[in-house]
Amino acid sequence: MTETWGNRPFRVGVVGAGSVAALHLDAAAGLPEVEVAAVCDVRLPAAEQLAARFGARAYADHAAMFAAGGLDGVLVTAPHSLHAPITVDAAAAGLHVLVEKPMATTLEDGQRMIDACTTHGVRLAVGHVLHFLPTVREAWRILRSGSLGRPVVITERRTARYERGSRPDWFFDPVLAGGGIVMNVGTHSIDKAQWLGDAPATGVHGYVWNQPGVEVETESVGLLELANGVRVVLSVTGTGLPFQDETEVVCEHGALRLSRRDGLWTYRGDDAVQVVAPEQDDIVEAFREQLADFVASCRDGRAPAVDAAYGQSVVATALALYESAERVDTVRIPRFTMEAAA
Repeated sequence: MTETWGNRPFRVGVVGAGSVAALHLDAAAGLPEVEVAAVCDVRLPAAEQLAARFGARAYADHAAMFAAGGLDGVLVTAPHSLHAPITVDAAAAGLHVLVEKPMATTLEDGQRMIDACTTHGVRLAVGHVLHFLPTVREAWRILRSGSLGRPVVITERRTARYERGSRPDWFFDPVLAGGGIVMNVGTHSIDKAQWLGDAPATGVHGYVWNQPGVEVETESVGLLELANGVRVVLSVTGTGLPFQDETEVVCEHGALRLSRRDGLWTYRGDDAVQVVAPEQDDIVEAFREQLADFVASCRDGRAPAVDAAYGQSVVATALALYESAERVDTVRIPRFTMEAAA
């Protein structure tokens, strides 16, 4: 389906008025083809405060916001387990959807979202924003070029604060969040490993642990096998270690190291080259490019850069890691059609 909006901007609303919503709307403000029209949050004062920054309407109920009309699409940044019902309602209202990662907390909910958007002829994109970071995109380009040879092993390490008080309370509710550091932070790492490794995960052997007094896991390690044979060593921790967001890819003829602190480097023997220097504000530009891609996909009728099938593959891997930790065994992962564009 191809849609156009004439000479007017694409009008977006957002459901969820937290810090990630602000990033999305700041990105929208930098796009002349997008208008921020409405903000919704069950905490009406939070919705009003964010809406005031953009001259938008504020709501406490997403159904009321959808019924009021005047929107073309919606950004879903609510707690994870609410992604599915909000997306289903948005689709029924004829609205295109960009949903934050993780797409859902169960594969059944993810399928409900896909079915609703298909039935009502609207786009469904998943906000895996790392696909739009300059360093990650360049790493992807180098690996796809074959200049380093075939990837063999990927090591993904990430730290985050994950004690109570470090983030909103709902992140520590296993029902609302769908899990802890794996479902929240680990899905970034799973996504990056799958995208750079050029294949979905087909098996995982994982372990999780939670700090005393915290209901969700705060630490996890995992060994993933991708469909093309690449092995991934995954580590996400929330115990207060210094910040680290680093990926190493060992290939047949060299290696690549991607770090939020140090930028992107390639290695061939004794030859080390910094390909991209770290940038302080690249996340803002990444959100802007993600939103521009979403709007273009709605306008042109093409698939978004990160589609729902890919979003499902990330959720499936996170859920399999949980299952593996419980069973103390390797768990196989269902296959989804991966259509994550460059």
